[in-house]
Amino acid sequence: MPVSTDGDRLRRLCAAALVMQLGAACSRAQRSAPDAGAAATSGANALSTGDAGASAASSPASPADGAAGDEVAPVYPRAHGAPEPLAARLCEALHALPARRKAACCGGGAGFHAAAECARSLSFALRAGAVTLSSDEVSRCVEAMDRSLEGCDWVSPLAAPVPPACEGIVRGALGEGARCRSSLECVDGLRCEGAGPTDAGSCRPPRAAGPCGLSVDALAAVTRQSRYADAHPECGGHCAGRACADDVPLGGRCEAHAACGRGRRCVDARCSEAPLPPIGAACLGGLCAPPATAARCVDGRCAAPKAEGEACARDAECRAACVRPDGRAAVAGVAGGAGGVCAKRCAAR
Repeated sequence: MPVSTDGDRLRRLCAAALVMQLGAACSRAQRSAPDAGAAATSGANALSTGDAGASAASSPASPADGAAGDEVAPVYPRAHGAPEPLAARLCEALHALPARRKAACCGGGAGFHAAAECARSLSFALRAGAVTLSSDEVSRCVEAMDRSLEGCDWVSPLAAPVPPACEGIVRGALGEGARCRSSLECVDGLRCEGAGPTDAGSCRPPRAAGPCGLSVDALAAVTRQSRYADAHPECGGHCAGRACADDVPLGGRCEAHAACGRGRRCVDARCSEAPLPPIGAACLGGLCAPPATAARCVDGRCAAPKAEGEACARDAECRAACVRPDGRAAVAGVAGGAGGVCAKRCAAR
């Protein structure tokens, strides 16, 4: 499927997972340090510097360390030492680089971003032998991210999109039944059942029935792997209404793309394997070819995003935003919506 419901869930809940991480660090500091002020500072520094140390080599089977009583602890425990260089390089490109480029376009500082948390969690998984990273694939991701952030017409209140070269590069090494902290730690075809921001799970095959769509994958969120469900499906069929359901067969009646299963889509209320159309062709069920083409469906046809300064009536036509002369959003069909141009938008309006 071109768009994953897991990706939508990651975007909504990644910030909540990071807040929980900070809260856990502060809780540990308050419980253990005689000097509460110094301990709180230490806990905050752990989050901002992305420490990931030698203790990360412990088995992924161990629960989040430091937990005692009712204390909430992150699934990737705090450790000491510098992050793994490859993890730091990837996380820098995914988080710090877009923050700096946006600040250069809009003014002000880069502000908070998740590069340190990303590097800390990913370093732990790497040192535990739970995931692998290829230096060549990280280099391609970094280069693609750098190219995608050229100029300022990509800037919007939303996070900068992740290029296709950055998806699927965190690969799992754990087999069925192994304890895990993220589905990314499991080999392809397995999912980390029961894992969440504060809980470990175990690598399991997709389930045929039962609840689904209720958890957040901490490592997938911070490494921005929005399509991880393609390789680590939760259900043997698809997730519908928070429960696993069988896929609708080819040609069967459908109401949503997800109901047809991976690689298929719902077109004219029927499940289809028709290829997604390229730029210039009519949209297929509101969809266009995969993200590598940057095509989007505008007025029923697949179109490339317009360049900065080109006339527009809605955000969907532009790389980032359609902006009126007064700096507000241009919305087609709304009074004053016409006359917009494609440009950056630094903040929601």
